[in-house]
Amino acid sequence: MQGTAEVVPVSSSAQLTLLPWLVGWEEPADRTTFAAALHAGSCAGMAWGLRADLRALSRADLARLAVTSVPAAAAGLALSERAEQRFGGRTRLAGLLAGAGLLLWAADRRPEDRPLDTAATAAAGLAQVAALVPGVSRSGATLTALRLLRVGRADAQRHTMLMSLPITAGAAALTVAKADRASLRAMTRPLMIGVPIAAVTAAMGTAAVRRHGRAPVTASALYRLAVAAAVVVRQRRTGAL
Repeated sequence: MQGTAEVVPVSSSAQLTLLPWLVGWEEPADRTTFAAALHAGSCAGMAWGLRADLRALSRADLARLAVTSVPAAAAGLALSERAEQRFGGRTRLAGLLAGAGLLLWAADRRPEDRPLDTAATAAAGLAQVAALVPGVSRSGATLTALRLLRVGRADAQRHTMLMSLPITAGAAALTVAKADRASLRAMTRPLMIGVPIAAVTAAMGTAAVRRHGRAPVTASALYRLAVAAAVVVRQRRTGAL
């Protein structure tokens, strides 16, 4: 689930929060650290799937990726916990999941008549800040911004995946480094299974998206709506709404 959701714009953090609750899976005691470790596995898989693109990057390309990662990195350090506390509830998370999916779907209807220029790259970097809000999705926010600016789907998708690597890897590494050692030891067995699976599925998903030139945006939007609807239905049945 994590590896696929890291590549397809359905918000991996929302899936890790909502799906276990919907299907009745037991959640780890330290969900944040568990999710960060899975993110690290997904990043490794994405990097493998993008290895040809990464080798082709020039120094200027690498510098551009580093600079455009600064807004999201700074905002994450300052606001990530506050955003999680404010928007991480299931009802708000479901609403954000659905709303961001519809916005991406609408943006993807735009023409493809603009190159991936400096202004579009900067806009994509700023859009990553929106991914601090649970349910938005880092890849979804970046892809939405680029498609709203009419950047071609293939260029937008490639740049979105490349941009997600430094921020996702950095956030995962920082979270794991700050985690309680006892909690990490308690999660060793599930992580020994989950991390490699996340890496393999992310690598396969990345290869598929690069082969087809784009992620399945319409299917992703429909999936987001379905998950959001399932959350609302269950909350009504349990009287949580």
